[in-house]
Amino acid sequence: MFGVAAWLSGDLAGDDERAASLGFTLHSWLGIAASAAVGLRLVWGLIGPRNARFSSWLPVTRERLRLVLEDVGTLLRFRLPERPAHQGLAGVVQSFGLIVFAWAAATGSVLFFLLEPGVRPGPSLDFVKELHKVGETLIPAFLAIHVGATIAHALAGDAGWRRMLFLSSK
Repeated sequence: MFGVAAWLSGDLAGDDERAASLGFTLHSWLGIAASAAVGLRLVWGLIGPRNARFSSWLPVTRERLRLVLEDVGTLLRFRLPERPAHQGLAGVVQSFGLIVFAWAAATGSVLFFLLEPGVRPGPSLDFVKELHKVGETLIPAFLAIHVGATIAHALAGDAGWRRMLFLSSK
């Protein structure tokens, strides 16, 4: 949620070489909140319950990769894969999203702590700014995949989106 809000507020940030604006400040603080949320998720993925750990759902084994390929085949036959959360293709999509938001959080945090509004950044910080801008493309790509999959599941009768919004799953 904070990551999407930070991404949406990115255009409000404007050019950091001018004095700080309300949009810049809003984007910066939403980004730091997103960084904290991503950081907690990364820690949870290492020490949390087994089903939340990356070791149980990242597609890095031959068996898990086979599940991904099966899910792609199922989608090509216009059917939805039926797997537990974070398994198969869903694990790839979630991994991609986590990597994208971790990238934006890491580069944004560097900018938050080192970039001084109104002062031209040096070449190193300018490079970090360019790396951070990669999120302008990758975040909407992830959101398109994720929202599209959610809509497809909803059309197929899966009300998982209700759980994500803390609504009844009925």
